[in-house]
Amino acid sequence: MIPQLRSPRLGQHAASGLIQHDDSQTWEQLNVQPFAFQHLLFNHPLLSIERLARLSERAFDRDHYKRYFKACELKVPRDVLMAQFRESIEQIAENGKWVALHYIDEMDPEFSDLFDLLLADVEEITRRPIRRQMTWGGLSVFLSAPGLAVPYHFDHETNFLMQIRGEKDVRLYPREFGTLTACEIEDFYRHNPVAGIYRDDLAHAGKAWTLRPGIGVHHPPLAPHRIQNGNNVSVSLSLYYTMPEMEERGHVYQANYCMRKLGLRPRAPGESAFSDHMKIKFMRALSTSHPRTHDELLYSGVSRLAAPFRWAKRLREARP
Repeated sequence: MIPQLRSPRLGQHAASGLIQHDDSQTWEQLNVQPFAFQHLLFNHPLLSIERLARLSERAFDRDHYKRYFKACELKVPRDVLMAQFRESIEQIAENGKWVALHYIDEMDPEFSDLFDLLLADVEEITRRPIRRQMTWGGLSVFLSAPGLAVPYHFDHETNFLMQIRGEKDVRLYPREFGTLTACEIEDFYRHNPVAGIYRDDLAHAGKAWTLRPGIGVHHPPLAPHRIQNGNNVSVSLSLYYTMPEMEERGHVYQANYCMRKLGLRPRAPGESAFSDHMKIKFMRALSTSHPRTHDELLYSGVSRLAAPFRWAKRLREARP
């Protein structure tokens, strides 16, 4: 059974209409096709640059604040880092930076309530009890200086990217484009977030949207995408979550990655229900029983299984 990392605060709010929908047929493409939608967050007081700058200090209440800095930067005193991080948000229009704040729903009760409200909206639209069934989810906010680009990549989660301020162009590659190879996905699930390999023929392929305040786009899981910021400061909010079947699919790819390393030719996910079940069961047995984070839930098993391969690689590299 897949562990759940949901907050006990989830499920307290009813739908509020912050995420809007006029076409139910469009939402039937959830997790299959990308699509645009409208939202009412563009003037939300929680998402002003000033409020987000204050929120950034709460990131230092948790150990994961270290992810925002290079190892050499962590030698600076914590209070100095906190001031620098807040300043990077306050001066985003002039400093040429891209700044992300992750897990903001865990930093502040007001953002936790916003997360719950948005999930309630998605539940009402999709008619699925996401908050009860999901294994994990959260809110992240992305602030970008004018003209910056986000490289080609893909993600594990169901994602809704909502534009709050400024403009950005988003190009997504749905499944039918066959953009990703099995090896790229398997490499991703062994915990390589930049496993996607961009090709020149993708420059004008896929589906493109220009996001403006009040417009969002749904990213299906494993849908590669590229993002180009416009000429002004961009602020975007990402709502994301994972369901048990998505974690299980990830475990199948992880088992396939290790089997391929052994010279085997594993069956792709979905080709054999029995094969998939055995791979999932095996990966769960290797995984941390009581994960504290989603990384532990999804990657602890493959990290343990891949350890001998990493040891063998270091041994080969050490030979004269």
